[in-house]
Amino acid sequence: MTKVLIVSRTQMKNGVCVGGINEDTGELIRIHNERGGNLKSDAPYQIGQRWNMIVEKAWNCRPEPHIEDKQTTPLALIDNVGVDGIKKYITTHNLGDRLIRGSLSATFDRCLHIEGLKNYVDSSCVPPYSTQFWIADKDLEHYYHPLYNKHYYYYGQTRLTFVGMQEIVDRIPAGTVIRLSLANWWDEGSGIQKCFLQLSGWYL
Repeated sequence: MTKVLIVSRTQMKNGVCVGGINEDTGELIRIHNERGGNLKSDAPYQIGQRWNMIVEKAWNCRPEPHIEDKQTTPLALIDNVGVDGIKKYITTHNLGDRLIRGSLSATFDRCLHIEGLKNYVDSSCVPPYSTQFWIADKDLEHYYHPLYNKHYYYYGQTRLTFVGMQEIVDRIPAGTVIRLSLANWWDEGSGIQKCFLQLSGWYL
């Protein structure tokens, strides 16, 4: 049995993606159902909740960098520590390279191609994980694109696509704990598979 702290909930085309931390080991995980499938939209997990679960490596775990996939069986909701509880856990436990302070370029093992509007990793440098916490060195400013009905945050001239489900804020101040993630491998038509960078949450 494992205690899991829920740290993110993001929208997918079919269902939701829920991120957690194994409190016993500090391992960052993605929660799949007991058969290794994606969670449905009505999955009960909410940010800040702590659950007792059976956690196993998903039989269909994707290749690097998406090593976090776990098939899980929920046993019981323990409590809800909220955003403050998440911040406390992240900043008081040794998460090693899963918590980076400073420039965006330092994240994901310095494998990111930062090109302004599209930022990604490709096969030339694959980090050993696809989720990471980041404490930014400057503010991130919100921008809404009405044509695409999408929310973004600008870190200087670099645009991050927001895929979380929490309430939008106009500014994420420097020093805030932020969760970043890499999307699935995808070829947008260039003939090169890429994992695009996403902003999946923050803890104010």
